[in-house]
Amino acid sequence: MTGIQPTGEVKGVKLSGLDLRGIDLLFDVEVDNPNPVAISLDGLDYDLKLLNRSFLKGQQAMGMSLAADGKSQVELPVRMEFERLLEHYSELSKHDDVPYQLDLGLGVDVPLLGRVRLPISYQGRLPVPKLPDVRVSRIDVQRMSLQAIDLMLELEVENPNRFALILQRLDYQFKLNGIDVGQGTAAQSLNIDKQGKGRVRLPLSLDLQKAGSGLYSALMGGRGLSYELSGMLDASGDTPLIGDIKIPLDRQGSFNLNR
Repeated sequence: MTGIQPTGEVKGVKLSGLDLRGIDLLFDVEVDNPNPVAISLDGLDYDLKLLNRSFLKGQQAMGMSLAADGKSQVELPVRMEFERLLEHYSELSKHDDVPYQLDLGLGVDVPLLGRVRLPISYQGRLPVPKLPDVRVSRIDVQRMSLQAIDLMLELEVENPNRFALILQRLDYQFKLNGIDVGQGTAAQSLNIDKQGKGRVRLPLSLDLQKAGSGLYSALMGGRGLSYELSGMLDASGDTPLIGDIKIPLDRQGSFNLNR
């Protein structure tokens, strides 16, 4: 038996995460092992270039078995921090996408050949994603009694990207004047066009006895209320390149109550 060197190619890349500090990419690599026995993928090295300049180099241990006479899928996660991106590529803020090249080296153990480095190169263009802006657009009083007040919280979500966003789920916590008045999950699908806006409505019910006299007086006055909105937004894009992403929410502000 003679050992045959495997082949590999990058099948695609998608955005798997987006937060205030950076973006997460996931490269899908397919390795074809023509040998009649499984072989071991011990690790890989990579060099990610942006605008023809090396940006991120690294190594990753794998310890993965590649199927005999078949193809195996390998995933390479890459984290790109915004601070480092802007430090080395200040011009990125002016672009909606950027050319990139990924140079990979897969370390495999092939029968009779020993350890072999399998080089793979892949080129494409990556979107330069921007965080959507989530703000409280208004709060309306739906019902009021001596015991409770029902509110309708309306959020405006602005998508600054050149691709549409599909909002799938919102886990939230909402505070008024530092008092927790509501938390929960909104599982409503909302499509927001590229560079467009959308609105999400969340019902809130506030127990006035638990809220305390300070918040009660502020609500009765209806002016100068401060809020804190935190949580996590699950979304996806309208293109295969944009996978399921989680976007953290952390917003403060003030508003007047609408009756």
